[in-house]
Amino acid sequence: MASVQDVFDMAIHLMDAQNESTGATRTTDTNEYALRTPNILNTLLDQVYPYSDTYPDLSDGTKTRPSLVSVTSLDDYLDLDDYICRNVLSYGLAGLLLTEENPTQANFFWQTYLENLNTAKSRLPSSGIESVEDVYGGGGGDNYLSRWGGIEYGWFGQW
Repeated sequence: MASVQDVFDMAIHLMDAQNESTGATRTTDTNEYALRTPNILNTLLDQVYPYSDTYPDLSDGTKTRPSLVSVTSLDDYLDLDDYICRNVLSYGLAGLLLTEENPTQANFFWQTYLENLNTAKSRLPSSGIESVEDVYGGGGGDNYLSRWGGIEYGWFGQW
């Protein structure tokens, strides 16, 4: 579980806005970013939460949409997995912090955010194996219709 400060630090380093000699992310130049960070992250939390491994399983028929508690400071913790915090939120935060200041760099970070969010979506574990209904009535016997999914003369097709 990462803190808002951790995501902020990663975003500042991505933006190359840290102190050049100490690497500190909380400087007079980044104070405005620090003030905006909690509210910006709150706009992203509902987008990323369903793709975190901390998202609850709703297979019990629950109709309530789960959500995270809003963050209010850099000291708050995010109930999200490490991939979301490091590879998704940090890029989204960097992109939104730079929207006015550097639109080209902001667009790069935002596109990376979207790509990493899609990666997080694709890596979700499946909810199980479901049986497939035989709608063609092949029945599983050893005749030519069942072997080719109920398509007569299917062996002539170019598969």
